[in-house]
Amino acid sequence: MRRSSAQQLEGMSLTVKSEQHGHSSVRLQGMRRAIANQMAKSHAEIPGVHIIDEVDVSGLPLSRLLPVIVTATSCIIRKYSHLNAHFDGEELTTFDYCNVGIAVDTDDGLVVPVIRSANEKSVVEIAQDIDDLALRAREKALTPTDMKNATITVTSPGKRGGIIATPLINPPQTAIIGVHRAFERPTVHEGSIQVRKIANVTTTFDHRVIDGAEAGDFTIELVHQIEATVRHLANR
Repeated sequence: MRRSSAQQLEGMSLTVKSEQHGHSSVRLQGMRRAIANQMAKSHAEIPGVHIIDEVDVSGLPLSRLLPVIVTATSCIIRKYSHLNAHFDGEELTTFDYCNVGIAVDTDDGLVVPVIRSANEKSVVEIAQDIDDLALRAREKALTPTDMKNATITVTSPGKRGGIIATPLINPPQTAIIGVHRAFERPTVHEGSIQVRKIANVTTTFDHRVIDGAEAGDFTIELVHQIEATVRHLANR
C-alpha cells in the first residue's frame, strides 16, 4: 500500500535552513513615542467616520492647495461649531476662533504646528504662516507654543501618492480635514466634457458628538468654498 505524504514524513528529522540573519529593535522614544501614544488613543477611543468628496482645483498651483484648504475651512467652520471643538469624553468645548493644525512631515516624524486665528487671515497670510511653520518644523526650531491649542487639523497626504487616505483625528479635537492627490481627468464642466484637475477631500469626524448630516453639510460647503477661492485667485 502506498504511504501517504504525512506517513512518509512521519519520524523523519527535517532541518530547515534559514536565510535570515539578525534583526534590530528600537524602543520608541521622544517624538516617535508621543506620536504612537496619540494615534493609539485616537484609534481606540474615537469612532471616526469619513466623508469623501471631490473638488475642482483646475488652474491652482499645487503648492497653493494647502493654504486654500485651510482658508476655506476657517471661513465656514463657525457655522459648524461641533467640528471646531474639543471633546474629552464627557464635555464638548466649542470655539469662536479657528486655530488650524497643519500636519508637517519631518525626519523625526509628523508634527502639527498651529496657524492661530486662521479665520481672521487671508489666503496669502495663511500661505506665509504655513511656509514659516513648515521650515521651522524641519529645522527643529518650533516652540511648545507653536504646537498647542489647535481646534481642527488639516493634513495633505496627497503628495505622497494614493488617491485617498483616511486620517486619524488628533484628540481632543473632533475633526480632521484631508486633501489628497489632485490629478487631471475628464469630467463634465459647464455642460461639456473637459479635462479638469480634481482632488479628493475628506472630512473625518468624531461620531460621538457630530452627526453625519452636519458633517455632510460641512463637506459640501467646504467644496464650494474651495472652488470659489480657486476662482477668485485665478481672476486676480
